[in-house]
Amino acid sequence: MSIASPLRLEAPVPRPLQEPAGGAGDGRIRVLHVLSTLLPGGSELSVLRLTGALDTRRYRTSVAFLRGEAVLRREFEAIGAEVVPVRLRTHFDPFCLLRLRALVARGRHDLVHTHMDVADFYGALAGRLGGARAVVSTKHAPDEFRSRRTWKRYPFLLLERLAYEMDDAVIVVSQGLAAFLEETERLPRRKMVIIGHGVDGGAPPLPRAEARAALGLPGLDPLIGSVGRLSREKGHAFLLRALPAIVAAFPGAGCVLAGDGPSRRDLEDEARRLGMGDRVLFLGHRGDVTAILSALDLFVQPSLYEGFGMSLLEAMAARLPIVATHVGGIPEVVDDQVAGLLVPPADATALARAVITLLGDPARARRLGDSAARLVAERHSISSVAARVDALYRRVLGSPA
Repeated sequence: MSIASPLRLEAPVPRPLQEPAGGAGDGRIRVLHVLSTLLPGGSELSVLRLTGALDTRRYRTSVAFLRGEAVLRREFEAIGAEVVPVRLRTHFDPFCLLRLRALVARGRHDLVHTHMDVADFYGALAGRLGGARAVVSTKHAPDEFRSRRTWKRYPFLLLERLAYEMDDAVIVVSQGLAAFLEETERLPRRKMVIIGHGVDGGAPPLPRAEARAALGLPGLDPLIGSVGRLSREKGHAFLLRALPAIVAAFPGAGCVLAGDGPSRRDLEDEARRLGMGDRVLFLGHRGDVTAILSALDLFVQPSLYEGFGMSLLEAMAARLPIVATHVGGIPEVVDDQVAGLLVPPADATALARAVITLLGDPARARRLGDSAARLVAERHSISSVAARVDALYRRVLGSPA
C-alpha cells in the first residue's frame, strides 16, 4: 500500500523476535492493544480479562485507545498494563495514524492486536508502518450499519478490508459472527480463528437479600435484569415492552438495567410511557457486577444482534437462569432448555412468556442456573481462552511453543 508523500510513512523492516525489547531489554513479547474506547463495555472488558490472564513473564502489554475517557485505566494499570490515549479527531485523521505509528515504533512492540471499528484500520496500518512483527484483530460483534445496503457503508467496508489485508489473523468470537463477516464483509475464512470470550470464577454470589440491601433496591420481587451497554442493538426496548405482562403475572416484579449508553434517555421515556417508571431501575455504569447479579432472580439478554454476549457469561457463572434471544453467537453460549430459554429477537410477547415461565417454576429455574454455571466452567474459562490466544500469538510471531 502506498501512502501519500506528505506523510512520509516508510514502513521499517520488522525486528527479529530475539532482539531485546525496548529500553527494558527483558526479552518479553511486547503487545499493543488498540481499542476505540476504554469504556466498560463487553469488548473492552474482554481485553482486560485477557490481559490479566496472559503470562506476564512472557508478555508486556500496553493499551492505546482512540476516543472518550479512560474509564478502565485503573483496572488495566492494576494488572501491569500501560494505558496511552491516542486521540482520533475525525474518522479520517492522518495525525492519529502518525501518533499511533510512533507509539508502535517507540515502544518496539512485537505484536499489535486491534479491536473495534476504526481501531482495526488505524491499528493495523500503524503496526505495519511502525515495524511490528505481526498484527492480529478481534471481531467482537457484528456491525448492523455495515450490513445495510446504503452508500454510506462503503467507506467503512473499504477500511475493514484494507485492515484484513494487513492482519495475520482475525479472532472471531463465535461461529455465528464468522458467518456474518464472511457474507457481509468478505472476510476470508482462512484468516479467521474462532476464540470466544472467557470469565474466571469471580467473587461468590452474595445472599440475595444482602445484595438488594447493598444496592439500595426497593422492595421489588421477583427481580429480573440485564447488564451492558444501553444501545439499540441490545434490544432493551423489547424487555421494557414485555414488562407489563410480567407485572400482570407477578405484581411485585421489577427490572434492573445496569449500564449506560446512547439509548438510556429513550429507554427511561419508554418505561414511563408504559407506566413502568417505578418498576425499572437504571443503575448506570457500575463496578459491583457481582452484587447486581446476586440481586437478580433471572437474567435477560434481549439483543437484536450479538457477537457473543460477555455479560451472559458473567450471569451464567453467577448461576442465574437465562432468557435470551436466538441471535448471533448467543446460541453458542446458552444451550436452549439447558442453561436458559431462547426466544426470537424483537418479540416482546415471547420474551414475556419465557420470563413468566421461569419465574413461575423456581425449581426449573434453579436447574437451568446450575447447568449454566457448569457450562461456563467447562467451555468458557478465561484460562482456556488465554491459552488459545497465547498459541495464536506464538504462531503469527513464529515463536517456539
